[in-house]
Order: sequence, then C-alpha cells, then structure tokens
Amino acid sequence: MTKKLFAACAVAGLILSLAGSTLAHDKIESGEPGEKIERSFPVDPQGVVTLCVASGTLNVHGWEKSEIRVRSSDAVQIDFRRIERTKDTSKPATRVDVMLMEKGAPNVKRDCQALANVEMEVPTGAIVQVQTRDGDIFIAGVAGAYAGSQNGDIAIERVAKLVEAGSVGGSISLKDSSGRINLNSAGGSVEVFNVRANSEDDTFEVGTVSGDIQLVRVSSPRVLAKTVSGTMMMSGPLAKSGNYGFTSMTGDMVFAMPSDASFQLNAKVSEKHSIISDFPLKYLSEPTPTPPAPPAKKAPETKSTKPADKDKDKAPKAGPVIAPIMIARPTVVVQYALRRITAVCGSGDATISVASFSGTVRLKKI
Repeated sequence: MTKKLFAACAVAGLILSLAGSTLAHDKIESGEPGEKIERSFPVDPQGVVTLCVASGTLNVHGWEKSEIRVRSSDAVQIDFRRIERTKDTSKPATRVDVMLMEKGAPNVKRDCQALANVEMEVPTGAIVQVQTRDGDIFIAGVAGAYAGSQNGDIAIERVAKLVEAGSVGGSISLKDSSGRINLNSAGGSVEVFNVRANSEDDTFEVGTVSGDIQLVRVSSPRVLAKTVSGTMMMSGPLAKSGNYGFTSMTGDMVFAMPSDASFQLNAKVSEKHSIISDFPLKYLSEPTPTPPAPPAKKAPETKSTKPADKDKDKAPKAGPVIAPIMIARPTVVVQYALRRITAVCGSGDATISVASFSGTVRLKKI
C-alpha cells in the first residue's frame, strides 16, 4: 500500500511538472459567427515576432507581458515555431514565427497560406514583422515594425525605434513614432504625423508612384521624399541643420512652416512653373537654363548618275528610318528644361532641396 501511494504521488508530481513547463496554452472562446481560438507563448521582451497570412486583417498591439497572445475566429490551429539558433528551450524565445491553419484547409505547411483575420499582442519591446496579401494591417505600441500588404492599407502608431512599411495598392499612415523610417506605396497615399529621430543617424524616407505625400511635424534631421505623379505637402517646424530633399515629376509641392523658419532653398523647377513664397528670399543665383541642342542637320546627299550594280544593295536607305529618331529627342528635352535657383531665408539653418519637373513649389507661412 505504501509503495502504491508513493507511485501515485510521483505520477501526480510528474504531471504537474510537465504542465508547468508547457510553453504554449490554448483557450477557445465562444464567439460569432464561430468559435475564437486563442493561444499564448512566452517570448523575450525584446524578441522578434513574425506573422504572415495569404489574406486577412492583422491587428498587433504591444503590452507589458513577456509573451505572445494570438487570437482568430477563422483559424482552427495556431502554432509557434522558434527560429533561433539556440537549443535551450527553457529560456523564452528570441525569434518566433506564428503559423495558422484556417478552417477547411488541409493539414499542410501553414506559412503564409492561411486566410484569416488575426489579433496579436506582443511585448512592447518586441520587433514585429507582419505581411498579408489582401488585408489591412494595424500595429501599435511596439519597438519596431516591418509591415507589407499588397492590396490593403497600413496604419502604424507609437513605434519607438524603426518602421518599414510597403503597400502596392493601399495607403500608409504613421503617427507618434520615432527612429528610422522607410515608407513606400505604389498606388496609395502616405500620411505621417508627429515623427522624430532618436539619433542624428536616423533617416526618414518616403516614396510613392501615384499617391500624395503629407508630412506633418516631422522633425527628423534627414528627410527624403519622392513621388512620380503625387502632390507633396510638409507642415511644421524644420529641424535645426536639417536636410530635406523632395523630388516630383508632375505634382505640386507645398511647404508650410513657421514665420521664423530659417533655411536655404536649392531648387530645380520647370520653366513653365513658379516658386511662390510667403517668406522673404534672398536669391543667390538664378541662371537661365541651357537651351536644348538643335537636331543635327542631315548631310546633303550626293547623287551618282550611274551607281555601280555591285554597290546598289549596300547603299543606305534614306528617309523613314532616320526621321522618327531625329524628331522625338528634342521634344522631350524642351518639355523638361529646368531652372536652377538658390535662395536663402534668414540665416539658412536648414537646407531644402526640391526638384519639380512640371509642378509649382509653394513656401507658406503658418
């Protein structure tokens, strides 16, 4: 009897020990339209968490716990895969890949294949890498964010160290963040509010193809913005000794700054468009553009009364082969002829460099 009691206690102790060392735990909640599955996993407070789905909206929030919590009403299984080199599983993971399998899907590899909306909490010091093909992304309250969506919008708030986001057909919004920033959208707009640098090495880069760019209170020391056919607008005070570079092919540029702003303007603008300024500018140079070179004249042809039969096939054919090439090039050069302008307002603390091939540049007081 004593031996049986001892064995029972040992088994019970082993079960409790195994339960205490389980890394992940599941929780199923009742929800509409179906059941919501939830799973948690311990992670290093400054770990890296990746999440990728084929289609679905992703919501990621930072919290004060040293664990990941993932919830979805579209998935039937949530797995966590450690992708770090260490084999010591007793310590919290420093790199974790979150994988899902949606309802009705075969039990196959689940990386980036699920069609599911996902909610996820991660430590505030974590770096998250999330991607979806068709769906929106929202990230808030983390140390770093990498986000990519093909046909969805991306909204990011309160990120402390770095942000990289890209969308093909959607817009991008960034608020109340700091550090190194890189934002790119092909067909959508980009809006940024209250962004600053953590160090003088932090850069801010943004680019679009056909979307507008709006920057409000961006105090990074180095700002680079490019668009093909969108409008650019920057509003707020300039960083001391800041360097701002803006390039647009067909869009207008508006810079709204405090009345005491001090800057040097280096501009390349089209002959057909102007620089409109509310600030008193001291022009240092305004050279006239170099006119395009005239098309080369065709050398006169010498006629031969009796060309040799053996050279008849070797003679160059005149007219249509050469004419289209000679006409096309001067037209493009004239259309994009630029004026180079250098001007100073105040003591010229910051530098604003703009290149606009067919848009108006406006310097506005706020």
